[in-house]
Formats: sequence, structure tokens, C-alpha cells
Amino acid sequence: MKSYRSLNLLAVTTAVILSLALASPGTAQQRRASGRVGAGNGSCDGGINALFSEIEKGTLSTGEINGLTLMREEEKLARDVYLTLAEKWQLPIFGNIAGAEQRHMDAVQMIFTTYESEIDDPGFDNETGVFANSELAGLYHQLVDKGNLSLVDALTVGATIEDLDLKDLEDLLGADGNDNAHVKLVYNNLAKGSRNHLRAFMRALTAQGGTYSPDHIEQETFDAILGSEMERRIVYGADGEVLATGCGGRGGQGRRGRGQGQGQGQGQGNRGGSGNGECDGSGPQGGGQGGGPNS
Repeated sequence: MKSYRSLNLLAVTTAVILSLALASPGTAQQRRASGRVGAGNGSCDGGINALFSEIEKGTLSTGEINGLTLMREEEKLARDVYLTLAEKWQLPIFGNIAGAEQRHMDAVQMIFTTYESEIDDPGFDNETGVFANSELAGLYHQLVDKGNLSLVDALTVGATIEDLDLKDLEDLLGADGNDNAHVKLVYNNLAKGSRNHLRAFMRALTAQGGTYSPDHIEQETFDAILGSEMERRIVYGADGEVLATGCGGRGGQGRRGRGQGQGQGQGQGNRGGSGNGECDGSGPQGGGQGGGPNS
């Protein structure tokens, strides 16, 4: 009798579960989507892309065009170096941040696309290690050669690149005549991403017993960045003020830190995290926390 009742209870429970699943076919999909862009507090659906589209098109100065051309290739420099070092050292921090640098390139490209009628865009070669800017081409080989020497050197290269990026963005944002709102929106959020990447590289470098002092930004600025928390799920406006928070959503935890979801993934575990959102490359042993497209 006890066995019959157990079987009957099991059958009823199974039927209830099946009926709930059939009645709510989108539930699992909605849970997966909670890690996608715009699943935060609702203040920035679509992240920086949506905010970009809300800005009225203006004009670009020659200085702004030159700066954009430089930054597109400088972000490519970061991506290419990190991809190369990821292959060498098999450490998630390099691959994760390389993905973020690709999104930075895409953000700059949005401006080229929006203002294509005003810009004689020379384009660029997407092949790894190929640059129109001869100085960046030489720097690529210099950084890769150094990064191949040791893991500490490789992480130092990461910190150096983010240090350089921050200095160039600082100069561009402060330059006379650089007042296009689209450009400033993108630059402010690239700078936020670089600050996060610098924090991640320095954390990994310190864990390896290495040290780094800034070659480009001021020591005071460097110390302030490292002394502050990761800037997650935040979008900055053209004026540099926080425009929206809660951006990117929260990725699924997954197993062993690998289930970030697309967006501001937070899965973190014993291995480097992986996800489709922007990564700061942090985590145990230099592994990655997924992030949203706004860092």
C-alpha cells in the first residue's frame, strides 16, 4: 500500500511539473535572458548602443576624426596583443579582455558608421598584428616580445597597454574642439573599461609577485583607480557623469565560474569565467568575470 501511494504521489507531482512547464514555455528562456543587456534596473535598456542612438547627430572636427582613427587602432593593438598572449600563456584574463577590446573597437566603429558622410575613412586591416599606424605596429611587436618572456612580463604588458589607453583617452577628452557628444560618450565608457582592465591586470600581476608603476597616467590617478572598486553595470554620459546603472543584467552562475550569460556575468569559480559580455579578466588565478557591454 505504501509503495502504491508513493507511486501515485510521484505521478501527481510529475503531472504538475509538466503542466507548469507547458503553461509557461518562455520561463527558461526568460531566465537565460536575464543575463542580457538591459536586464538591470531598466534605466539603460540596450546599454551604450541605445544611449548612443538617442544622441542627435552633430559634426566632427579634424581633431576628433584623427583621434577616432588612433583609438580604433589602439583598441585593436590591445586586442591583438592580448589574443597573442592568450595563446602563449593559456590564461583566461587575456582572452576575456581581448573580447572586451573588440567591443571597444565596435563602439568606435559606431561613430565612423554614423558619420560616414563626413569621414574619409581609410579603414583598417583586421588581421592580427597589422596596423596602418607604423608606431602602433612597432609597439605591437615590442609588447608581444616582452609578454613572451614570462607570465609576470605578460601581465605587465597588460597594465602598460591600459595605462597608455587611459592617457590617450584623457588627452582626447580634454582637447580643445573635441565636443561631439557621440565621441565623448564612447570615450568615457572606453576609459571606464580601461580602468577595470587595469585593476584586473594589477590584481593578477600582484598575485604573481610582480609590480608596475605607471608610465603614462599620473601616479595619483593610478593609485585612485586601484583604490576603487570595479565599475560594473554603469554607463557614463558624454559629460562623464553616471548616466545609467544596472546595465547589462546578471549572468547565470553556472558551474565553476563558467556560466556568465550574455551581459554583466558574475559567475566566478575555480576556473576562469567565460561569457559573451564584457570581461574585466579578474577572478582566481587571473580568470575572468563576464561583464556587460558597457565596460
